[in-house]
Amino acid sequence: MKCTIQNIADHLGLSRNTVSKALKNSSEVSENTRNLVIKTASKLGYKNATFATPVIPASETDSNGTILFLTRTYASDSEFWTTVLRGIESILSNANYHLAISIMSDSDLKQLNFPQTISDSSIKGIILVEICDKVVCDALSQFNLPIVSVDMPNVPFEELNGIDVVTMESKKNLKKIINQLIEKGAESFGFVGDLYSHNVSRGFQERYNALSECLAEHQLPLNQKNCLLHQTPEDFRNFQTTVNNLQAMISLPDVFICGNDWTAIQLIYALQFLGFQIPKDICVVGFDNIPAASRISPSLTTISTPQKYLGIAAARQILERIQHPNCPHVFCQYETELIIRNSTNIISF
Repeated sequence: MKCTIQNIADHLGLSRNTVSKALKNSSEVSENTRNLVIKTASKLGYKNATFATPVIPASETDSNGTILFLTRTYASDSEFWTTVLRGIESILSNANYHLAISIMSDSDLKQLNFPQTISDSSIKGIILVEICDKVVCDALSQFNLPIVSVDMPNVPFEELNGIDVVTMESKKNLKKIINQLIEKGAESFGFVGDLYSHNVSRGFQERYNALSECLAEHQLPLNQKNCLLHQTPEDFRNFQTTVNNLQAMISLPDVFICGNDWTAIQLIYALQFLGFQIPKDICVVGFDNIPAASRISPSLTTISTPQKYLGIAAARQILERIQHPNCPHVFCQYETELIIRNSTNIISF
């Protein structure tokens, strides 16, 4: 199927106008955004433009070096990491560092096929977003570069071989909305989110734990038959597969708690296709507060993460690690905010 400008815009969470300007090498779009759009267009097979060459400095004569931003192709909630990226840019540009963006496929990650630029002498550090495979993180550590991960693998922090972590608190506000839904009469809950693939983040596990712990406090069971824990983002990209998974459940819960907003949105589409009204029949809660969460109908109740500030913190930490390579490693966790919208039957005041 032919790739269009709208496909690229949807993939990156950018406007069609921004993508169009980036492909035309317009000065109205930042250099890093142009490079991101051009690389993504190339990977998606967009053929209708003459791409400018992404700028990666060959030397450090005009800068302090380059920070490599590594993320995944087809990252399910790309609106999340593009916002993180803007926070990173705001700090690195002021510190006179370039930012090189590399989008790795799932195949690249499995084969540990890292971009060739990682060995360039201009690369001074790596920022990881949505790359949470412990094996990949260990392999990256062998390059002896400062590494900061936004979120992290589902392992104890001390097992990360010297990687600094910037992440978000996952449990407090989920428990808050779960308690409110129980007070409104909800008795059965399901969790929807991949807990078992290699690239799953610790955040998903913490969100599942928040649901389990909260239900235990109320002496309510968590019916595993109402959970989708083994389905990957690839599975959720297949609409019919999501519909089939819901149809296979003997009964549906009162509430679905989802690992992130993108998953919640796919779930809502499938539930609506099956004739369910949200929140009248089933409530749905997401996590992250990506822009699409407010655009979907009904709008999505979610937990807002400070995405731009996660990027700012990651950029500041990579600069700190470059300047002080032997300082103690950092685990930084940001608070989140409960955003009540129309996918739950809770009134927001």
